[in-house]
Amino acid sequence: MALAVRLTGKVGFDENPTQRVARLINDRVSGIPVKPATKFARADCTSEPHHRKWVAMEFALKEIYYSLFVVSLGIQACSVGSKSAMAAEHSSSPPRRQVGNSRLQYIKVETVKELDVAPAVHLTGKIGFDEDHTQRVAAPIDGRVSRILVKLGDKVRPGQALVELTSPHVSELQADAQKARQDLDVSTKALERAKKLKEDGAVSEKEAALAEADYRKDKSDAARANAQLRSMRVSPTDPNTNVAIRAQIAGTIIERNVLVGQEVRDESPEPLFTISALDTVWVQANVHEQEIGLVHKGDSVKVSVPAYADESFDGKVDYVGDVLDPESRTIKVRCSVRNPGFRLKPEMFAEIALAEATDKDKKVIVIPSSAILTDSEHTRIFVAGNDHVYRQRVITVGSEVDDNVRVLSGVQVGEQVVTQGALFLTHGIQSD
Repeated sequence: MALAVRLTGKVGFDENPTQRVARLINDRVSGIPVKPATKFARADCTSEPHHRKWVAMEFALKEIYYSLFVVSLGIQACSVGSKSAMAAEHSSSPPRRQVGNSRLQYIKVETVKELDVAPAVHLTGKIGFDEDHTQRVAAPIDGRVSRILVKLGDKVRPGQALVELTSPHVSELQADAQKARQDLDVSTKALERAKKLKEDGAVSEKEAALAEADYRKDKSDAARANAQLRSMRVSPTDPNTNVAIRAQIAGTIIERNVLVGQEVRDESPEPLFTISALDTVWVQANVHEQEIGLVHKGDSVKVSVPAYADESFDGKVDYVGDVLDPESRTIKVRCSVRNPGFRLKPEMFAEIALAEATDKDKKVIVIPSSAILTDSEHTRIFVAGNDHVYRQRVITVGSEVDDNVRVLSGVQVGEQVVTQGALFLTHGIQSD
C-alpha cells in the first residue's frame, strides 16, 4: 500500500539570473564570521583592535564579490546587445531576390512605361436639378389655401395656376392701386396747368419743378401697385379676395409643401412648390488637386449610372470651380447632361468619364494599379533596384483607368516596380 506524503512550502517570485546571483553574493558575504573560529585566537579577538580588523576584512571581501558581480553583468549585457544588434541589422535589411526565398517567389515585377495620350479622367458625382430651369414657388401675399390645383409629378406650363389663396390683402392692394391711379390723374392735371402758367409767367420755375416731381412720384406708385396686381392676375377695379399662384416655367412638380386650409406667409423661406425642367440635369463632382489641370470648361463627358449599366449619357462641363476646399483638397465641377425620357433621377450617383485633351507631344507615365500601396498619409510602391534589393518609395498619383494609374512624380520610365506580392515586402524595407 502506497503512502501519501504531504509537503508544506512557500510561494515566491521566479527570480531571474541577475537577482539570483545578487542574492547568493549577499548571503555568502553576510555568512562570513566576524570572529575567528579557532580556539587559539578566541581570547585575543575580544579586544577592540582585533574586532576592527575582522570588520575591515568583511568589507574588503564584500567589495571583491560585488566587483566580480558587476563584471559578470557587463559581459552578459554585451552578449545580449550584440545579439540585438545582429537581429536589428537582419530585420532592417531590405529583402533581396534570392534563389529559394519562399517569401519572394510570389513577387511579380513590371517595367514602368510611358503613353502618348493620357487616360480618361473618371470622377464620381451626384445628379441634381438644373437650377437654371428650376422654380421654387413662394406665396406673394399672406393668406389661407383654399384649393390645390396640381399634384406631385404633374407637368405644368408657364402661367398655369397651382394653388388658390383667400386673402384680405388682395382688397388692400386693389385699394392702393385705385388711390395711386387717382393721385396720378391729379398730378397729371396739375403738371399741365403748371406748364401753361409757366409759359404765361404766372408761376415760378420752382413751382413748376415741384409739380413735375409730384407727377413722377405718383406715376411710380401707380406702376408699382398695378404690377403687383398684374403678377397675381388680379384686376385693380374688380373687388376680389381670391388670388391664384401660378407657374413661371414649364416643368414637373417635384416638391409640394402645402395643404388645404394652411396659412401661408410671404416671408416664409419654405417654398410651396418646386418645379424643374427634367429634360436637362446637372451632375456635380469633386476633382482632386492633382487632376485640376485635366478638366476644362466645355469638355465633353459621358455619364453613366448603376441603373443603366450598359448606357451612357452625353454632356459637357459648364462650370469649373475657382476655390479649392482646404479640407478635401478638391474643387467643384458641374456638368450639364441631356436627360431623354427623364431616366436620370436627381440624387442618383453617377460616374463621369472625361477624355483629357492633350498635346501630341505630351507623354504620361502609368503603372498598374496593383502596384499601389496606400496609407493615411502617402501612396507608395516597391521599386526593384539593380542591386537586387526592393525599396519602398513615395509617389504622387493621378487618375486611374483600365487598371492603370497615372504617376505625376516619384518614378521614372524604365524602372521596375512590384505589381504583385508587395504585401510580402512590407517588413524589412529600406526607403529611398
